[in-house]
Amino acid sequence: MADIKKLIKTHLTTDGQVLNLKAKYIREVGAKELSQCEELSTLRALDLSQNDIGDNGIKAIAESPVFSNLRTLNLKSNRITDIGAEYLAHSTTLTSLKSLQLVVNDLTEEGERLLMNSTHLINLTSLRFQV
Repeated sequence: MADIKKLIKTHLTTDGQVLNLKAKYIREVGAKELSQCEELSTLRALDLSQNDIGDNGIKAIAESPVFSNLRTLNLKSNRITDIGAEYLAHSTTLTSLKSLQLVVNDLTEEGERLLMNSTHLINLTSLRFQV
């Protein structure tokens, strides 16, 4: 498992607004660690594509007040199912999210519908499920 603090230090932009952790294989445990990092509270864009974080990793992110300012979230290729989609759809902290990418995950039409009809993700202008 990757050292989350080191990854943040080397991949966070100097203004603290963009963190690109594409294919760093942080998995569920890394997502949980990220969700507790207060220094990420100014983050606007987060790329977690290809990290195998799964539904429980998504739950940690969706419930974390650290990500309340997040505008863009890339979750491509993370083994997310309809359970993870439900966590995202019911998130009361990701309300500023404008762009969400869930390409190459394990969502069914039900999971997609949950996200499209979310009463919490009201600022979403871009929601991608297909390549």
